[in-house]
Amino acid sequence: MKLDQIDLEFLYLGMTKNGAFNEQDLAGSDLAYLGVGRTLDKIAHLKENNLLSLAGERFAITDSAKNIFWAKDTPLQTRILRLLEIKSLEESSIAKYLLEPYNTILSETEKLRSQGLIIHVTINKDDRIIRVCEITQDGMECTNQGSQRLRMRKLLDEIQAKSSSMDNTKITETIEKLRKISTELG
Repeated sequence: MKLDQIDLEFLYLGMTKNGAFNEQDLAGSDLAYLGVGRTLDKIAHLKENNLLSLAGERFAITDSAKNIFWAKDTPLQTRILRLLEIKSLEESSIAKYLLEPYNTILSETEKLRSQGLIIHVTINKDDRIIRVCEITQDGMECTNQGSQRLRMRKLLDEIQAKSSSMDNTKITETIEKLRKISTELG
């Protein structure tokens, strides 16, 4: 699923409000400009994609949503690339959205730049020159491969959980699918 900048803002709002937000939080946020209709559409979209759930009168960020940008077991470089797929950002904004220290982000973006996965671009903004990070084609391919690996891990977990109740034909079919994915990953 592709996220856009507004999706990111909703998820970030939830993360900064201890995992859930309500109507008052929305009204006091950068999302207030959306209006009722667009806000409801976006919330419905995020709920359909299992990124938000309704918890009483609050909207809670699901574990699936947290895993995209904030899971500590996901490498920080991967989380940075996922964020930059949505929008080119300054390092300070990357640190803000990922809830990571600025110096850590500086170090990681430099590593990504040296690997050719991001580039630094200077732009004029409000009569000043700023430097933003932009994902390269190689960076996008890297995040896509990470998504495929995640899919493979989920399939392996599923096989392990169901192996006792599956017949040998199903196990063989599933293993063939995994081999095909593995070949695609190179």
